[in-house]
Amino acid sequence: EDLRAGRAALGYDGPEPVPGTVAHRIADGENPVRVWREHRGLKAIELARATGMSAPYLSEIETGKKDGTFRTMAAIAEVLGVSLDDLAPPADEEGRRARERRALIDGVGAQIRKLATLVTGPVDFNTAAVRRAVTRLAADAVALKAQGGSLDSWLDEVLDGIRAVLDLVDRAEGDIIGTARTARLELEEIVSGPRFARAAAVTAEAAAEEETPLYAAPSAAD
Repeated sequence: EDLRAGRAALGYDGPEPVPGTVAHRIADGENPVRVWREHRGLKAIELARATGMSAPYLSEIETGKKDGTFRTMAAIAEVLGVSLDDLAPPADEEGRRARERRALIDGVGAQIRKLATLVTGPVDFNTAAVRRAVTRLAADAVALKAQGGSLDSWLDEVLDGIRAVLDLVDRAEGDIIGTARTARLELEEIVSGPRFARAAAVTAEAAAEEETPLYAAPSAAD
């Protein structure tokens, strides 16, 4: 109350800072709706009535069994005097890293397939397109390697293949008429060889193994 009075005296009408006890409880994994409700001194039945929902439905939201609709969460936020962001669950760091890793794995696999199509497919040979694809592949491969793990064994092969591809592209662009045909044949050997073929298979397998739900609501026991 003293903090609120002081803010009013200063003419500050911005968002109220999250109290330390609330922040700590939410960071420890407690449901934000329940934490804020208890912080406001409301019983579950009181919040349910004020927002026009049933007490069992509110209980399911607070235990993580159900996600509230936007309309429901907006009503809860209004009654509790907080923003929708205040009611969002804390970011799942482990889940975020898993999503990033899966995206990189998918990116490596996609760029290898694209590179193979550009080099061995029916399209006209275009060194600029090959360079763009292999540059994107290099970025994803380097980022994935930086995360460590079981994928390191074949990422070195991919990076070695990338260097060979870029060297051939440089040669082809240096003498576009005399070297392009030869460069494409050599590129086909590289892209179809074990370095990229193995990586394509491993990325597909790894992506399937690491497939996880973007958000798993905590159980009632949690």
